[in-house]
Amino acid sequence: MSNTHLHNENWDLKQDWTHYTFRKEEFPVCQLYFVDKRTGDEFTTEAQDALVLKQAHNLYRSKYHIPFPVEIKAIREKYGLSALKMAEVLDFGVNSYRQYEQGEIPSLANAKLIRLAGEPSQFLRFLEEKKDRFSPKAYEQTLEKIRLLQHPDKLEPVVDYIWNFHTEANEFTGFVKPQLKKVAHYVMFFAEKAKPMKTRLNKLLFFGDFLHFRQTGFAISGCNYRAIPYGPVPSHFHELFGLLEDQGFIRIESEMSENGNLGERFRANQAFDASLFSEEELAHMEKVVEAFAEVRTKDLIELSHAEKGWQENHAERSLINYQNYAFHLQSL
Repeated sequence: MSNTHLHNENWDLKQDWTHYTFRKEEFPVCQLYFVDKRTGDEFTTEAQDALVLKQAHNLYRSKYHIPFPVEIKAIREKYGLSALKMAEVLDFGVNSYRQYEQGEIPSLANAKLIRLAGEPSQFLRFLEEKKDRFSPKAYEQTLEKIRLLQHPDKLEPVVDYIWNFHTEANEFTGFVKPQLKKVAHYVMFFAEKAKPMKTRLNKLLFFGDFLHFRQTGFAISGCNYRAIPYGPVPSHFHELFGLLEDQGFIRIESEMSENGNLGERFRANQAFDASLFSEEELAHMEKVVEAFAEVRTKDLIELSHAEKGWQENHAERSLINYQNYAFHLQSL
């Protein structure tokens, strides 16, 4: 049995909040388990046990600002270097950088070096110190990549604002570093499949991210969600959708909504790129579309209001913490 949310009429799925010790620190985690209705016996699957460990690791990384594997790989790739060469530049062990990309958690000292390497100006200093380890051609190629990366991105201030400056993976991004392109195609998926009005789209995005987190310990998009009167929405969603329309990802059309008011309908404006997503992410996105296909928007809002993440945060319009609330998801 490998599915965390395995269903059987003879078993009840339960959860307990407990603590898991990692590197001599305790972290609050949700342990999912099954109870046999006939015998009362409790048991867990390998996937459920792995999810506990993943939660602790994610919380540890977030607390100490340790980059996640996908970020560690992206830092190396933007300089066009091999894992072996990155380890050499940063004075790591021969296989260390490759192991970090595969999921091993770096020491705090090594994590700091990796974060610094993500800044082109700082990486240039590392490169200069190891210049003699490169052939003249390889050195010039790497230097050119650094020069190109040092030009500021005009969209960066806008994107930082949209993410509430949560540009590091943490509990409010579902332990995913948000990337505009993937977020754009995440929105496009639901725009293409459901052609929703704005309020409905916001709910589909929320349920997709929180469902995936409940199952895997990670969000899909890295968006953070705020609890407002109409339910959870991506923070600064007006600015986000406006930016995506300006960049040509989506098309927003004025149209009368089901309650008779003038609203905005979303449509994909280019081909959806499934390669940006894992099979599991795509499956959960499809599940959200299918689950709510016949649910009216008014009822979808009510379902979102039944979620603990909305109930405990809407009074202050606070951000919804994935780790605290995704395991309480009821609507899926």
